[in-house]
Amino acid sequence: MDQQQAFTNTKDRTMEAKHHDIHNRSRNRKNPAAPPSASRPRRTHTHAPPKRHKKDPSQNYDEKELTNSLHNLCISRNLIESSAGIQKRRRVMKELDSMLCRWCSTLSSGKEANSMASPSLLSFGSYRLGVHTPDADVDCLVLAPPHVTREDFFGGWVDVLKQDERVSELHPVASAYTPVIKFQMESVKIDLIFARINNAEWLREHGMKSAHIQNVDDATISLDSLEESPEVEVDDTLLVGLDETSIRSINGVRVAQFLLSAVGRNKTQLENFRLTLRAVKEWARVHGLYSNVLGFLGGVNWAILVCWVCQKNPDATPSALLRMFFRRFSTWEWPAPVRIAKQAPFAERGDLPVWDPVNNFRDAKHLMPIITPCYPSMNSSYNVGEPQLRRIREELVRASKLCSDVSRGKKTWEALFEGNSFFTQHATYLQVDITSTNEDDFRAWFGLCEARMRLLIVGLESPLQGVRAYPFAKFFHRRPSGDDQSLFIASFFIALRFAGSVQRVDLGPLATDFLQVVNSWEKRQNTMDLIMNVVSQKHLPPFVFEADSEAISSTKLNTQELQFSSKVSTDFEHATTPISSSLGRKSQCDSASSSPSEFTSPLKRTKINLK
Repeated sequence: MDQQQAFTNTKDRTMEAKHHDIHNRSRNRKNPAAPPSASRPRRTHTHAPPKRHKKDPSQNYDEKELTNSLHNLCISRNLIESSAGIQKRRRVMKELDSMLCRWCSTLSSGKEANSMASPSLLSFGSYRLGVHTPDADVDCLVLAPPHVTREDFFGGWVDVLKQDERVSELHPVASAYTPVIKFQMESVKIDLIFARINNAEWLREHGMKSAHIQNVDDATISLDSLEESPEVEVDDTLLVGLDETSIRSINGVRVAQFLLSAVGRNKTQLENFRLTLRAVKEWARVHGLYSNVLGFLGGVNWAILVCWVCQKNPDATPSALLRMFFRRFSTWEWPAPVRIAKQAPFAERGDLPVWDPVNNFRDAKHLMPIITPCYPSMNSSYNVGEPQLRRIREELVRASKLCSDVSRGKKTWEALFEGNSFFTQHATYLQVDITSTNEDDFRAWFGLCEARMRLLIVGLESPLQGVRAYPFAKFFHRRPSGDDQSLFIASFFIALRFAGSVQRVDLGPLATDFLQVVNSWEKRQNTMDLIMNVVSQKHLPPFVFEADSEAISSTKLNTQELQFSSKVSTDFEHATTPISSSLGRKSQCDSASSSPSEFTSPLKRTKINLK
C-alpha cells in the first residue's frame, strides 16, 4: 500500500511538471522573445532606470543671439541715452549742486557760515540705476544740514529757481505725500525732494559730493565712467531723529543703492539687470501699466521685481531673465509679498512703522505687496487696486506666452512691445478730458486730477452694480485744431465691462467721490475744465491708436449731450449696457437739474456727457 501510494504521488508530480512545460511552450509561441521558465530570472523589486526627458522645444535658441537682439531693440526704441545726453545731465547736476551750496550759505552769516555744513545732491530712481531714457526726469534728493528747513526749501530755494533763466516749468508741490519741486533746467527734467539730517558732522566728513557732480572734465565723461562712479552711501544711522517725511525722501536713495549692490558687484550681472529692467519698463509703458500714482506699478516696483529674479538666477542672460520674469510673476499668488531682503536689526531705529500684515489690518488688505528692502520696510505698491491688479495679471500672462514664442523662434522681441490691444478689447470706455486754456493753470490742474484719478477708478469698480473697470495708465496730451488752439488737453481712458444680469447702469453715484474732490479744490480757476464722456469702441478718437505720436491733433471737443445704448452681453465679456446718470436727483443736491459736481463747485465746470 505504501509503495502504491508513493507511485501515485510520483506519477502526479510527473504529470504536473509535464502540464507546466506544455503551458510554458504555448506562452513562448505567443511571445518568442520571452525566455523559458527555467531560465527566467526571479523578479526583484528594483528601481526602474530614470526616464529620459525629451528636450523642451523652448530650449532650442541661442541665448547670445536673443540677448543681442533685445539690446538692439532697446537702442532702436531710444531707451538708452547717448554719451552726449549723459554729459549734459552731469553738467546740469553739477551746476544745481553749486547753486544749492551758494543758497545754503546765505541762510547763515559771518563766521558761522564758514563752519556750516553744505547740502548734498544725491540721485535715485532710474537715473541712479542707469536705466533712464533720454526724455526721463532725474530724481534727486537734497540732504540738508540742520539749519536748513523744509520751509526754506519751498520758500527761498524756489525763489532762486524762479530767478534763474535756465529754469522752466517750475512746479513746487509742498503738500504732496512726498513733497517735491518739479522743474526743467536746460531742458533736463528734475524732481527734487528734501530731507534735513541732524548729523552735520557726517555731512562734513563725507564731503557729500556724489560722483556725477564732482569736478570732472566733461570731455572725459562716458557711459562707463558714469556707471562705475560710486555715490556716497546713506546708511541707517542717518534716520535717527528724522520725521516720517524725511525718512520717505531718504529711502529713495537707499533703495537704489541696495538694488545696485543686490544684483551683484560683477559688472556683467549689473548690465544684465539693467537690460532686463529696461525691457520690462518699456513693456509696461506700452501696455498702460506704468504709473504708481494711477494705482499701477512705478519704476521702483518694477526694479524690485526684476532684482528678485536676478537674485534667484545670478548667471542668467538678459533674454533668459526676461522670460523668467514673466513666467514667474504671471503665476505669482498675490497677495504673497515679494521681498529681496530681510529686515536687518538696528538698535537705534526706534519705533518707526514697518509693513506688518499680521498686526496691521491696513497692511493685510494690500493686494500686491512689493516690499522695500531698507528700514523701515514699506509696501512700495500700496496704491494698487483690484482693477489695476487684474490688468497687470492679464498682461503678464500674455507676455509670458509671447516670450515662449520668441524663445521657440516663432516671434521676435518686437512682438512684446507692439502696440497694445487695450482699445480693441472692450466695447465701452469712459473718456476723461482734463483741459485748460492757460498752460500754467493746466499744469497745476492736471497734477491734481492725475493724483485723484484713482478715486474715479475705485468708484467705477462696483460689484454690486455689476461694473468692472479696466484703466489704461497713460494720459494722451494734445492740442486741438480749429478755433480752440489755445486749449491744453490730457485724456484718460477707463474701459468698462458689465455683468450680463445688469439692465441699466447709473454712473453718477460711482463718480461722485472723484468729482467732489476735484471740483472743491480751492485753487481751481475758470480756465480749468473737466469733461467725462462714455464712448463705444467704434467711436474712440483716432489718437488712442497713435501711441507713438508725441503731438496729436484732434478735432474740437464735442460737449453735446448724447445718449448711449446697446445690447447686453454676459459675464463681463465685452459687455455693454445702457448707461444713465442720476446726477440730478434731489437726494444728492438741492436742484433736480444740477449734478454733484455743480453742487460742490461754484464754478460748475464739470460736464458729464453720455455717448
